[in-house]
Amino acid sequence: DFQALLETHGLDEHGVYYYVPRLLKQFTTAQINALIAPRAHLSLAGNLDPLTPSEGLDRIDAELKQVYAAVNAPHAWKLMRYEVGHVETAAMRRELLAFLQKWLPR
Repeated sequence: DFQALLETHGLDEHGVYYYVPRLLKQFTTAQINALIAPRAHLSLAGNLDPLTPSEGLDRIDAELKQVYAAVNAPHAWKLMRYEVGHVETAAMRRELLAFLQKWLPR
């Protein structure tokens, strides 16, 4: 989340595309992500990615688990973490394709 990026000085690694002026002064990253609940939401992240600090992922995951449980859709939120940096792996791609197969209407 944004707070974890500040704590780990990871904001320096993001480009200008990452910023919406004053948005994160009003909302947390988890609150923004929670807006789509109860719709299906998959997040894939690397534990070694400086752009997604583990502490931030932990906070987002905990909050979204609560949000999705509160709307009777705990199965619709999924965070998958891999021991990689800022890359997409074949395992991530398989997970994504399985998620899309499960959740997209045919």
